[in-house]
Amino acid sequence: MTQTTPVNDHPEPIQLSAFIDGELSPSELQAIQRHLTECHPCALQVLSAAQLKAVTARASQRFLPPPEVLKRLASQLVPQETTKPARAWSFGHWAWSAIAAVLAIAVSSIVWWQMRQANNLTAELLDQHLAVLSSGASPEIISTDRHTVKPWFQGKLPFSFNLPETLPPDTTLRGGDLTFLRGQPAALLLFTIHRHEVSVILTQRSGNPAITGMPVNSSGFSIKEASTRNLRIFAVSDIDPTELGSLAAALQAVQSTQ
Repeated sequence: MTQTTPVNDHPEPIQLSAFIDGELSPSELQAIQRHLTECHPCALQVLSAAQLKAVTARASQRFLPPPEVLKRLASQLVPQETTKPARAWSFGHWAWSAIAAVLAIAVSSIVWWQMRQANNLTAELLDQHLAVLSSGASPEIISTDRHTVKPWFQGKLPFSFNLPETLPPDTTLRGGDLTFLRGQPAALLLFTIHRHEVSVILTQRSGNPAITGMPVNSSGFSIKEASTRNLRIFAVSDIDPTELGSLAAALQAVQSTQ
């Protein structure tokens, strides 16, 4: 059995190899499995190594020497009963079960990463909205006229957007400001619906990869997301989710030329 050391921050290559070949003690096996469920890069490294060994095993089977060559070589070897046979790369039932387990770990790691990113984005959106509610400062552009608000953003953002001519019932545009979302420049639009404050953030889609599984409500606030070919739209408020969704849909519909 290959001797390994306890898992620290990241397993050593020899530990990962022993994990794939089933040569770890129960305690070492559990430690590696725990680490792989939390470390996406290591899980992918194990998957890649397992796939490489599988390919190598299949390739060696396609190029077996003729029986007469094997017989001649065997006759030249001196039997040594005390010699431990070298470990061969055996990919039987256990090996494929290990690969399936690694695949499951890799998928779980990706899902975990998506959930973490979704939670981080949700927290950032809520922070932006709460900052608007708690700040006594006025937005840079204050106007209910879309022909005033939209031109103000021109030249300040690496993208453009449209504002609907007609908003949902009892919805009013109040103004806008510049902000950042996930490190990318974004437009912050302020609305009211039945006197409820609404923050709408528009950001460039190419600068913010899609994130699935984002919560639709958090801490008493609703979050509605809409997207177009080039833009992502996030609306945050404590208003009824249906009305918040109507505003997000109206903004999405008017971006048809974007």
